[in-house]
Amino acid sequence: MPNYIGKRRLLKLADMLEADAKNKKGMKFDIGTVGYTCDETTKPTLSCGTTACAMGLAAISGKFKRAGLSYSFQGDHMSISTTMYGTVVSYIDAAIQLFDISFLEAGLLFSPGHYPDDKSEGAKGEREVAKRIRRLVAGKPIVKEEECIFI
Repeated sequence: MPNYIGKRRLLKLADMLEADAKNKKGMKFDIGTVGYTCDETTKPTLSCGTTACAMGLAAISGKFKRAGLSYSFQGDHMSISTTMYGTVVSYIDAAIQLFDISFLEAGLLFSPGHYPDDKSEGAKGEREVAKRIRRLVAGKPIVKEEECIFI
């Protein structure tokens, strides 16, 4: 269970996901990619020109920069990775540090293997991640038993 600061940060991310889900010109959500820009810009934006997952949204937004979360370009300057205090880390490790959650909680919230295909992209995917975040913060199971996916 996250501490008070972790809960506040998680709720901020849930709000961001829900706002982006309502924004037709927002970023393209895909739980399966941290981040990707469609051109070789030096700065990704939270517009339809960027595809990202929840942790990618958090990193690109700059809203958690004071807490150490940011991003860097990898390889072709179009793929985005998460960083904590300037060091490239996996999105799971970034989530664990940023939100003070366990490895299991980070996986259930942010890993593509824990989402059905019909809830892994677009506004529907963003709302599903936000719903799971709100369940965790409320002290409820992140996923209901009937929602569990076994891979």
